[in-house]
Amino acid sequence: MVNLDWQICAQTHDRLGESILWHPLENALYWIDYYGPFVHRQKGGQGPVESWKISSFETIGSLVFANEGLLLAMDHGLHLFDPRTGSTRFFADPKGARTDLAYNDSKVDRAGRYWVGTLSLNETDANGSFYQVSPSGKAVISDGGFVICNGPAFSPDNRRLYFSDSVGQRILCYDLGEDGALSGRRIFHEFSSDEGLPDGLTVDSLGNVWCALYGGAKVVCIDADGTLALSLPVPATYPTSLCFGGPGLKTMFVTTGWNTLEEAAKSQDNGGSVLRHTIETPGIPEPILRFLSAA
Repeated sequence: MVNLDWQICAQTHDRLGESILWHPLENALYWIDYYGPFVHRQKGGQGPVESWKISSFETIGSLVFANEGLLLAMDHGLHLFDPRTGSTRFFADPKGARTDLAYNDSKVDRAGRYWVGTLSLNETDANGSFYQVSPSGKAVISDGGFVICNGPAFSPDNRRLYFSDSVGQRILCYDLGEDGALSGRRIFHEFSSDEGLPDGLTVDSLGNVWCALYGGAKVVCIDADGTLALSLPVPATYPTSLCFGGPGLKTMFVTTGWNTLEEAAKSQDNGGSVLRHTIETPGIPEPILRFLSAA
């Protein structure tokens, strides 16, 4: 099923590479360095990397594709970013300027809805929320009570939403209604403390859920019934997010990070790079968030 030979496709030395996505129209990889904060792009998933430093902010939690560029979940607000000009424009702030929280992972579901979660900056208090935000900027809390919100990902038919409750060491599954309502919250898969923290998620065309295990030096594939199907070692201690891209969406790309400068200097640890390998089961094209009109 998997070619176990990893390759480094980009060595950007990110402190915390995250939110990697393959643009279905540009045929390009996009990802971020949370602490840079940088947005990176690599056309074709190989070769030179273009980088934009978002100097007005301290962190970037994630990015998604939009018909007006990128929507960035910055430390204290959601902002549209135009790679052509490097400019940002405020869109919304669902958490209401709370300074004890920051935005983290986000995705667009297959119906075009935008989802974003927050994290507690002290990484202790379970005060993070998971929001659904409309193209007009109106937000509703779909669930809450998390220390760190990660994921999310969606089944091929868009009837399930998967969510990483990282500190809880588990992936949750929800039924996703046609109106965007979540119901039927349940534990999809749990991890032991020595396996690492469940972080970024993606789903392949057969409905398998892939998860990057931060601190666990591996990614895992879990079938739609919640059973572990594959555990794939990664040559980096801190894999963070993953996506399918390349020809036929049959290449997996994984972002990584590092905890200390000593770890980053280890020749056997590729933390801070983007890794890739070939997968037999292809992924699904990433949806694009479509705004009704300019804000």
